Amino acid sequence: MTKMGAKSTTISGLSGTGDIMLTCFVSLSRNRTVGVRLGSGETLDDILSSMNQVAEGVSTAGAVIALAQKYNVKMPVLTAVAKIIDNELTPQKAVLELMNLPQVYVYLQ
Repeated sequence: MTKMGAKSTTISGLSGTGDIMLTCFVSLSRNRTVGVRLGSGETLDDILSSMNQVAEGVSTAGAVIALAQKYNVKMPVLTAVAKIIDNELTPQKAVLELMNLPQVYVYLQ
C-alpha cells in the first residue's frame, strides 16, 4: 500500500486490522465463506449461485494481483487465491505450493 502512497497506519490501525481479522475468522464474512467452500471442493459457480450477497474478493483478486505486479510486491497467498478463483490451481495444490515457499527469517533488534 505504501508503494501506492497509502499510510502504513491505515492497514495496521484498528479499521484495517479489524477488517482483515473479520474476513479471516468470522463465519459471516462472505469472502471467508467462499474460501471455505472452495477448499471443501465446491465449484465457484455453485458457490456464487447459492449466495444472496456479493463476495467482493472474487471479483477484485485479479485487480489486486495486477497492482502487486505493477508495484513489484510479492503476494503469494493472494496470488494463489486468484489462481484458484480463475480455476488455474486447486486449493490443495495451492496449500502445498505455499507451504513449500522458502522460509524468510526476520530478526528484530
